[in-house]
Amino acid sequence: MQSEQFVHNIRRKRVMSTDGKIIGQIKNISFDAATGQLQRLVIRPDPSFDTTGFRVENESITIPFEAVKDITDFIVVDRYMLH
Repeated sequence: MQSEQFVHNIRRKRVMSTDGKIIGQIKNISFDAATGQLQRLVIRPDPSFDTTGFRVENESITIPFEAVKDITDFIVVDRYMLH
């Protein structure tokens, strides 16, 4: 399956905002089982990342997949879509 390969490729990648701040590392990805559409990234925040304004659950924060702007060595997310 294509989505499984995609998930495998981005697991454990680090996440950075468009303004260059390291957010953390991918812990998990949630998706709609019926459509296969990716919904949210579950991220283990970097110790230097300020999680104020985020809901922290099980030492993780979530970011909507729509915030993803680029995937290379890092997953780059739009800083304006983080909250």
